[in-house]
Amino acid sequence: MLCGARTLGSLGAGRKDRLKDSTRMLAFPASNPRKKLSMSFLPEPDPVPEPLSDEGEIDLTKVQRVNQSWIVHGHLRDTAAAWIEHLRRTDSARLEKSCWLALFLTRYKKSVLRDPKPLFYAGLFAFATREEAAWFLAEHPMTRAITLLGLGDDSGLDDLRDQARELATNLATEIREIRACE
Repeated sequence: MLCGARTLGSLGAGRKDRLKDSTRMLAFPASNPRKKLSMSFLPEPDPVPEPLSDEGEIDLTKVQRVNQSWIVHGHLRDTAAAWIEHLRRTDSARLEKSCWLALFLTRYKKSVLRDPKPLFYAGLFAFATREEAAWFLAEHPMTRAITLLGLGDDSGLDDLRDQARELATNLATEIREIRACE
């Protein structure tokens, strides 16, 4: 387990200048069946979110750049961008922690996988609630399974096969160990 000087608990919160209307629908592609569903179960944004720390701003910029540069399946890029925007409006502390964890996993745990994308997206969505995982990750079984495992729910493994199940379980364990450093 690696616990750096900059831990999840030490990260700042919020982003004042990015507050947007929480009732706005996510900009999912037309092929997405969830496009017209209500997001009323999601928390309302803070009236005036706290700004991200300077390090948080840097991490957010890096995460957005990485997300936009990768070729991914099933509109995961759009889903991640919508997740970032959701956190920006509702919980900037989780946004900062999520960005930090996504970058940490891809930097320090990349030897685990040849492809760093599962590490990145697992870290980015690690702080999602069950409801958020159901909403944002319905079309992304690997990331959903890892996120649910982090919540103590192994139901997401039902959608995965042998090696993918093992990978999801191992990544969820890594994330739990890193979060234990908070």
